[in-house]
Amino acid sequence: MTTPLTASRERVDERDVMFARMACTPGTPAFLDYYARRPELRAPDDRLRALPALLQPGGKHYDETVCREASEYFRAIDGIVPDAEAVDRWAAALREGGDLATVVRRELRRQGALDSGVAPLDQRFVYTHKGRFDADYGLPVNLPHPSAVVFLVEMDRGQMRDAPGAPAIRESARQYWRAAVLALTLEAGLRAAGFEAKAHYDARYDVILPPLAVAAGLGEMGRHNILVADRAGSRVRIGAVTTDAPLTRGRPRSLGVESFCRLCKKCADNCPSHALSDGDRVERRGVMIWPTAIERCYGYWRAVGTDCGICMAVCPFSQPDTPLHRFVRAALARAPRLARLALWFDDRLYGRTWNARRRKALRG
Repeated sequence: MTTPLTASRERVDERDVMFARMACTPGTPAFLDYYARRPELRAPDDRLRALPALLQPGGKHYDETVCREASEYFRAIDGIVPDAEAVDRWAAALREGGDLATVVRRELRRQGALDSGVAPLDQRFVYTHKGRFDADYGLPVNLPHPSAVVFLVEMDRGQMRDAPGAPAIRESARQYWRAAVLALTLEAGLRAAGFEAKAHYDARYDVILPPLAVAAGLGEMGRHNILVADRAGSRVRIGAVTTDAPLTRGRPRSLGVESFCRLCKKCADNCPSHALSDGDRVERRGVMIWPTAIERCYGYWRAVGTDCGICMAVCPFSQPDTPLHRFVRAALARAPRLARLALWFDDRLYGRTWNARRRKALRG
């Protein structure tokens, strides 16, 4: 079953997101404003700031070369300029007529997206205020677009074997960069075709992407609060473009993830910071989720100097897209009651611990 929504209309303020909190520079107006409004978070956030910064010396898994390469990907996002020929191709394809959603999915696939879909832009998943950068801190978010094109890019399974080592965050950074290129190019193409559009990508989100990806039919939310997609499991990064283009929308679909996650618990059992719940789901802002202790999770990131990735890599849905795994995923989607049997086979083939699964993957 897909993630159910309730009647709650509460929205999220980006200023309360962990990355925005950590972006507040002590002494700046944004910093003073935020902790005047959230004084209870000042002490725990200061403790996190005292830890080594991500991708910087001091973290347990810091690697100068690999971390420099990851940092270069993140920096390059600010300098992305969509390729003019690619934008022209987008605009021409969109002007051809026919079902625009089909055109968008086809072109995204040609440019390397793993999957894509269209969701209605539920305002529950639009931030109330900006919070990531001092320049627009606190500005209200007004996003009237009716639809969101949501797409996935795949993270390399071989690189994720190194989680929580530095190669995993380098791969994460590379895919954030790829998603930004796709989003900005699609945005420019839609605008060139006469539509309004806004790209949403790393650190420049006005929307919360995972529930929009669920609404677009791209997957389900797992116990680790990360999207579980059909072909790559948790090894995906998400990008989106909101628009007023008349696009046929997708709808949520069940992959059997919720039933499987209730039994599996491998992400929670292997989480080094014990940040993931091994209990039942709870309601948060109108969505049923398994809660995550964000401060514990992010604190571990700072301690090791990477974005960990163990929960993504250990997820049984993140196995390679082989005929065997496609068969199992298709069976779970049709008959979630097979979750216990599928988990039994996964335990025997790959093991329950991340170290065991990594060793078997390397031998394979």
